[in-house]
Amino acid sequence: MIPKGWEEKLISEIFDRITHPVIVEPNSLYQQIGIRSHGKGIFYKEFVKGRSLGNKRVFHVEPNCFIVNIVFAWEQAIAKTTENEVGMIASHRFPMYKPKPIKCDVDYILYFFKTSKGKYLLKLASPGGAGRNKTLGQSEFAKTKLQIPPLAEQKKIAEILSTWDKAIRTTEQLLINSQQQKKALMQQLLTGKKRIPGYNDKWNDKFLTEMATVIVSPVDKKTTNGEEPVLLCNYTDVYYNNRITKSLTFMKATAKKSEIEKYTLKQGDVIITKDSETPGDIAIPSYVAEPLNGVVCGYHLAIIRSVPTILDGAYFSYLLNMPKTRYYFFTLASGATRFGLSISGINKAHFKIPSLKEQKKVSSVLSINDKEIDIIQKKLEKLKLEKKALMQQLLTGKKRVRA
Repeated sequence: MIPKGWEEKLISEIFDRITHPVIVEPNSLYQQIGIRSHGKGIFYKEFVKGRSLGNKRVFHVEPNCFIVNIVFAWEQAIAKTTENEVGMIASHRFPMYKPKPIKCDVDYILYFFKTSKGKYLLKLASPGGAGRNKTLGQSEFAKTKLQIPPLAEQKKIAEILSTWDKAIRTTEQLLINSQQQKKALMQQLLTGKKRIPGYNDKWNDKFLTEMATVIVSPVDKKTTNGEEPVLLCNYTDVYYNNRITKSLTFMKATAKKSEIEKYTLKQGDVIITKDSETPGDIAIPSYVAEPLNGVVCGYHLAIIRSVPTILDGAYFSYLLNMPKTRYYFFTLASGATRFGLSISGINKAHFKIPSLKEQKKVSSVLSINDKEIDIIQKKLEKLKLEKKALMQQLLTGKKRVRA
C-alpha cells in the first residue's frame, strides 16, 4: 500500500542517465574515482597519464548525481557526486543519474538505497552469480519501481537523516581521538618514558616464568555424555574483547571435573590466543576483569595467571597490546597453515616492569581511558541503531514529516 501523497515511479521517470565522454589526451593527467561498497561513498585514485587508460571508456563526473558501481551494486556500492569531484573521471562501470526537475532529491534516493529494501532492489537488478559476475543491468535498473513522497518531503527526510549522520561522524571522530590518546599514554606509561608522580624506583627485567604460570587449555566446544555442563570462554570471546566480564554470552559445552578444576578462569587472569591461522593474531590478550562464577577457558587459548605479589594482571594485559610485545610473539609463532606458541616460548618472554604498586596505578589510569572509550562506543552504537530505525520509518512512510 502506497502512503498517502506518495507516488510509485520508475527510476527512468525520476532520473536522466548522464554521459559526457572524455576525449583522452595521452600526456594529460587524469584522476579517476571509485565507490566503496556498503554505502561508504566515493574515493579518489591516483593521477595517471592518459596513455595508461588505454581503450577504457571514461566520462566526466557530473555533480549532484546518483552514481553506482555496476560490478558491486548488489553490495550497495552507491554514492552521490558533488562539486568536489568536478574535473575527475569515471569509467563506463560507474553510470551517473541526474534527477529530473521537481522529481526527486539525490540525497533521499541515496538514503533509500542504503536500506535493506534498497539493497534488495539493487540485487534484483543485478542478475548472475557472485562477485564480478553479478553486474547491475542498467535497463533492469531503469525499470526499478520506487515509492517516493513529494520532493519537499524527500528533502526534509534527507535533512533529518543528515543531522544523524553528522552526529555519528562527530562521535566516530571522538572515538578515534580517545583511542589515539590511550595509545600515546600506553606508549609513555608502559615504557617508563612517563612515570606516575611519586614513583621513581628502578624497573626490573624479568622472564614471564618468574612472574606467572602459563596454563594451556585443551577444552573443546563439544558436548559429551558423562561430562559436566560448563560455560566456555572461547577464542572469539578473547579475540574481540579487551576485557572478559559476566556481560558476555558464553557458549555452553561440557568438560571433565579435572578440567573444570584446572581451567576455570579467575579474576585477574590474562587469556591470550595461543593458536591462529595467521601469526599476527597470536597472543592477543583479554583481561578477566571480574569473578565469572565458573566459566572455563576453551581450546586454542592460554591462561596467564600472575603471581599476585609480582605482576598485576590488568597491567600485563596492557603490556601485551604494545607493538613491541606483539612483534615479539609474532616472531615466536611457528607453523605453515596454522600458527601457534609453545609454553616454553611464552615462558621465555621477558619484560621490564615497575613495582607492583606502580603497575596497579598505571593500569588504573589506563582503565579510566578504557571506560571513556566504552562510553563513546556505546553512544555510537546507539546512534547508529536509532538512525536505522528512523530510516525504516521515514523511508517507508510509516512516520511522516512536514516539509
